[in-house]
Amino acid sequence: MWTEVRILLINKRFPGGPQTILGPAGCGPDVAVLDEVANCTLVTLDERDERLPLLLGLLKEYDKDWTLRRRDRFTDEELEAARLLVVRYWALPGSIFAGPRVGTTYEMSEACQRCGAGARQTSALVVDGKELHVLEGRRAAATCYDDMLVDEKLAGALAESGATGLSFRGVFAAFEKRGHFQLPWRQLCATHTLPPMSPRSTGVGPYLPCPCARSSFETFEEVPLRLAYRASDVTDIRDVNVTWEWFGEVGFEGDVSNALFPYPFFLVTPKVWRIYRDAGVTEFDWIPIRVVDE
Repeated sequence: MWTEVRILLINKRFPGGPQTILGPAGCGPDVAVLDEVANCTLVTLDERDERLPLLLGLLKEYDKDWTLRRRDRFTDEELEAARLLVVRYWALPGSIFAGPRVGTTYEMSEACQRCGAGARQTSALVVDGKELHVLEGRRAAATCYDDMLVDEKLAGALAESGATGLSFRGVFAAFEKRGHFQLPWRQLCATHTLPPMSPRSTGVGPYLPCPCARSSFETFEEVPLRLAYRASDVTDIRDVNVTWEWFGEVGFEGDVSNALFPYPFFLVTPKVWRIYRDAGVTEFDWIPIRVVDE
């Protein structure tokens, strides 16, 4: 395992361009990638790289013109040996907008009435038709609510694998004046929820705790996400699971159609990771959980 540092620079906000910062720090094309469409530059460094403190020192005078994210990186052998892997989507085009505000419906009888944690989806997934470009050229992606999407071929491979704890829903695009149209994608749904994570987890915590204690968890960009579970919590896992905790912002006042729901994280076995890997999917982080005795 090693820790990767990714720094995203908004090109137009640097007088003279980002090269005025990257050059003095010695960050060339081996670590800096220009995205002309998004007009940004992504710099990827090992946390131990001597260029990192130089670059951060030069960036200190620029407020909010750059973002930094640390994440742990693993070898295939480490991923194969994991009990479970946290699935995190990361791609420059971002996540496609979806959920209740676009038309996806939910049943709330067993959900928290203050935050919506535990809401049960009852319809196909509806995504914003204006954002379909986010899915172009991809085999798999995620929505802003961490709904997992795969194309039909990858969905077939997952189904044929016999992966446990997995079901599928259809995916529709909503257009303001044209209605809903079905897409050649499938939503992955988990049938199994793990117990609450161990307090020895790091890089995660509640920012606006709800009385249900289940929602408003967040991750911290500058601290790698490292979820921990007790050994007894992972004795009855499936190939596809979700966390008991729900993450992200909350905006729910009783009207589901206007809600901003939190969402659980997906945790899968290496079996699922291998299927994604063999399909050439590269836009996801796969993070082994830690199993602890306590």
